[in-house]
Amino acid sequence: MILADTSAWVEFDRATGSAVDRRLTSLISEDGPLAVTEPIVMEVLARAHHGPREDDLRRLMLRFDLLRFDAAVDLDAAMRIYRRSRHAEIIPKGMVQCMVASVAWRSGAALLTSDRTLIRIARVVGIEVDRASLHGQSSTHGQSVQPGQPTAAPPAAPARRARRR
Repeated sequence: MILADTSAWVEFDRATGSAVDRRLTSLISEDGPLAVTEPIVMEVLARAHHGPREDDLRRLMLRFDLLRFDAAVDLDAAMRIYRRSRHAEIIPKGMVQCMVASVAWRSGAALLTSDRTLIRIARVVGIEVDRASLHGQSSTHGQSVQPGQPTAAPPAAPARRARRR
Protein backbone atom coordinates (compact mmCIF):
# COMPACT_ATOMS: atom_id res chain seq x y z
CA MET A 1 0.00 0.00 0.00
CA ILE A 2 1.26 3.49 -0.86
CA LEU A 3 0.05 6.50 1.10
CA ALA A 4 0.35 9.60 -1.10
CA ASP A 5 0.74 12.67 1.07
CA THR A 6 -0.43 16.22 0.41
CA SER A 7 2.75 17.21 -1.46
CA ALA A 8 2.29 14.27 -3.86
CA TRP A 9 -1.30 15.31 -4.61
CA VAL A 10 -0.16 18.91 -5.17
CA GLU A 11 2.50 17.68 -7.61
CA PHE A 12 -0.19 15.68 -9.41
CA ASP A 13 -2.71 18.55 -9.44
CA ARG A 14 -0.12 20.94 -10.86
CA ALA A 15 1.11 18.33 -13.38
CA THR A 16 4.73 19.15 -12.53
CA GLY A 17 6.21 16.18 -14.37
CA SER A 18 8.29 15.30 -11.30
CA ALA A 19 9.02 11.68 -10.38
CA VAL A 20 6.36 11.92 -7.65
CA ASP A 21 3.80 13.34 -10.11
CA ARG A 22 4.56 10.58 -12.64
CA ARG A 23 4.34 7.87 -9.96
CA LEU A 24 1.00 9.13 -8.61
CA THR A 25 -0.36 9.48 -12.14
CA SER A 26 0.65 5.87 -12.82
CA LEU A 27 -0.94 4.60 -9.59
CA ILE A 28 -4.17 6.44 -10.42
CA SER A 29 -4.37 5.25 -14.03
CA GLU A 30 -3.56 1.65 -13.11
CA ASP A 31 -5.74 1.57 -9.97
CA GLY A 32 -2.56 0.79 -8.06
CA PRO A 33 -2.26 0.14 -4.33
CA LEU A 34 -2.92 3.78 -3.44
CA ALA A 35 -4.30 5.10 -0.16
CA VAL A 36 -5.24 8.38 1.48
CA THR A 37 -6.06 9.38 5.04
CA GLU A 38 -8.34 12.07 6.41
CA PRO A 39 -5.60 14.62 7.24
CA ILE A 40 -4.34 14.44 3.64
CA VAL A 41 -7.82 14.75 2.14
CA MET A 42 -8.43 17.76 4.40
CA GLU A 43 -5.20 19.52 3.36
CA VAL A 44 -5.62 18.84 -0.37
CA LEU A 45 -9.23 19.98 -0.45
CA ALA A 46 -8.47 23.07 1.65
CA ARG A 47 -5.96 24.12 -1.02
CA ALA A 48 -8.24 23.36 -3.97
CA HIS A 49 -10.27 26.07 -5.61
CA HIS A 50 -13.86 25.95 -4.43
CA GLY A 51 -16.38 24.31 -6.74
CA PRO A 52 -15.87 21.77 -9.51
CA ARG A 53 -12.11 21.29 -8.95
CA GLU A 54 -12.64 20.55 -5.27
CA ASP A 55 -15.40 18.07 -6.15
CA ASP A 56 -13.22 16.37 -8.78
CA LEU A 57 -10.29 16.01 -6.37
CA ARG A 58 -12.56 14.67 -3.61
CA ARG A 59 -14.08 12.05 -5.95
CA LEU A 60 -10.63 11.05 -7.22
CA MET A 61 -9.04 10.75 -3.79
CA LEU A 62 -11.92 8.78 -2.34
CA ARG A 63 -11.66 6.16 -5.12
CA PHE A 64 -8.68 4.74 -3.27
CA ASP A 65 -8.26 3.00 0.08
CA LEU A 66 -8.93 5.19 3.07
CA LEU A 67 -6.51 4.51 5.91
CA ARG A 68 -8.64 5.85 8.72
CA PHE A 69 -7.08 8.27 11.15
CA ASP A 70 -7.63 6.76 14.60
CA ALA A 71 -7.52 9.68 17.03
CA ALA A 72 -7.12 7.40 20.05
CA VAL A 73 -3.94 5.91 18.63
CA ASP A 74 -2.60 8.29 16.01
CA LEU A 75 -2.58 11.51 18.05
CA ASP A 76 -0.35 9.93 20.69
CA ALA A 77 1.86 8.36 18.02
CA ALA A 78 2.12 11.71 16.18
CA MET A 79 3.31 13.35 19.39
CA ARG A 80 5.96 10.65 19.82
CA ILE A 81 7.04 10.98 16.17
CA TYR A 82 7.33 14.74 16.66
CA ARG A 83 9.56 14.24 19.73
CA ARG A 84 11.74 11.60 18.04
CA SER A 85 12.15 13.87 15.03
CA ARG A 86 13.12 16.85 17.18
CA HIS A 87 15.57 14.63 19.07
CA ALA A 88 17.14 13.78 15.68
CA GLU A 89 17.30 17.54 14.91
CA ILE A 90 14.50 17.37 12.36
CA ILE A 91 11.85 20.03 12.81
CA PRO A 92 8.49 18.88 11.44
CA LYS A 93 6.62 21.58 9.53
CA GLY A 94 3.54 20.83 11.58
CA MET A 95 1.68 18.16 13.45
CA VAL A 96 -0.19 17.04 10.31
CA GLN A 97 3.12 15.66 8.98
CA CYS A 98 3.46 13.62 12.15
CA MET A 99 -0.18 12.49 11.93
CA VAL A 100 0.38 11.25 8.36
CA ALA A 101 3.59 9.49 9.44
CA SER A 102 1.65 7.86 12.28
CA VAL A 103 -0.99 6.46 9.91
CA ALA A 104 1.71 5.21 7.50
CA TRP A 105 3.65 3.55 10.31
CA ARG A 106 0.59 1.92 11.89
CA SER A 107 -0.75 0.61 8.58
CA GLY A 108 2.62 -0.43 7.13
CA ALA A 109 2.11 1.80 4.08
CA ALA A 110 4.97 3.31 2.11
CA LEU A 111 4.96 7.09 1.75
CA LEU A 112 4.85 8.85 -1.60
CA THR A 113 5.93 12.44 -0.97
CA SER A 114 7.97 15.28 -2.38
CA ASP A 115 8.42 16.72 1.11
CA ARG A 116 12.05 16.34 2.20
CA THR A 117 11.20 16.88 5.85
CA LEU A 118 8.66 14.05 5.77
CA ILE A 119 11.24 11.80 4.10
CA ARG A 120 13.67 12.55 6.94
CA ILE A 121 10.95 11.88 9.53
CA ALA A 122 10.21 8.55 7.81
CA ARG A 123 13.87 7.58 8.11
CA VAL A 124 13.88 8.31 11.82
CA VAL A 125 10.80 6.21 12.59
CA GLY A 126 11.36 3.42 10.05
CA ILE A 127 8.63 4.09 7.49
CA GLU A 128 9.18 2.85 3.94
CA VAL A 129 9.44 5.65 1.37
CA ASP A 130 8.43 5.05 -2.25
CA ARG A 131 11.39 5.23 -4.66
CA ALA A 132 9.85 8.09 -6.64
CA SER A 133 9.98 10.20 -3.47
CA LEU A 134 13.71 9.68 -3.28
CA HIS A 135 14.44 10.96 -6.78
CA GLY A 136 17.13 13.57 -6.27
CA GLN A 137 17.76 12.64 -2.63
CA SER A 138 21.54 12.22 -2.69
CA SER A 139 21.87 10.62 0.75
CA THR A 140 19.71 7.63 -0.26
CA HIS A 141 21.44 6.81 -3.56
CA GLY A 142 18.04 6.08 -5.12
CA GLN A 143 17.16 3.24 -2.74
CA SER A 144 13.92 2.96 -0.84
CA VAL A 145 14.04 3.19 2.91
CA GLN A 146 12.27 0.26 4.48
CA PRO A 147 11.39 -0.49 8.09
CA GLY A 148 14.16 -2.28 9.91
CA GLN A 149 16.83 -1.36 7.37
CA PRO A 150 19.69 0.86 8.47
CA THR A 151 19.59 4.27 6.84
CA ALA A 152 22.05 7.07 6.39
CA ALA A 153 21.94 9.60 9.18
CA PRO A 154 19.95 12.68 8.25
CA PRO A 155 22.08 15.72 7.40
CA ALA A 156 23.10 17.68 10.45
CA ALA A 157 20.93 20.63 11.30
CA PRO A 158 22.52 24.05 11.63
CA ALA A 159 23.77 24.88 15.10
CA ARG A 160 21.02 26.20 17.35
CA ARG A 161 21.25 29.34 19.41
CA ALA A 162 20.69 29.03 23.11
CA ARG A 163 17.23 29.99 24.32
CA ARG A 164 16.83 33.18 26.26
CA ARG A 165 15.59 32.84 29.80
